[in-house]
Amino acid sequence: MWYWVFQPKPHDQYLFPYVGETPVSRKVKEFNHVDDIYEEVAEISNASDGKRTIGQELWYLIPLFANPQYLLNDEFFNLINEYHYIIDYNIPLGRTLDETDAHKLEYFTIIKNEMGVALRHRQEKDAKKR
Repeated sequence: MWYWVFQPKPHDQYLFPYVGETPVSRKVKEFNHVDDIYEEVAEISNASDGKRTIGQELWYLIPLFANPQYLLNDEFFNLINEYHYIIDYNIPLGRTLDETDAHKLEYFTIIKNEMGVALRHRQEKDAKKR
């Protein structure tokens, strides 16, 4: 969600294979595949102290050891777009709550929460620039 809100420019840093320092353990590790990055994402998630959202932790820490473009795919952006269509055009997710896809409800809850925090964070950063 944070990458959708802030839309950073793509870069060519950290192209496979590469060696980088992990942000949690501070160990030097070889990254050969996207799965290696996802292992570190899990470590970040497990080490989170709750002061920031997981999305905010990932926004700040992933660029320290990986190219975020490896983790972004159309499926995520399609979910975000679907969330906006449903909210903006008042389209129901299902006929009843029992018929609604539980995974989509969970994804949309995460999107809503992370988007709120990311937009607030962007407003605070913009206010400091003035």
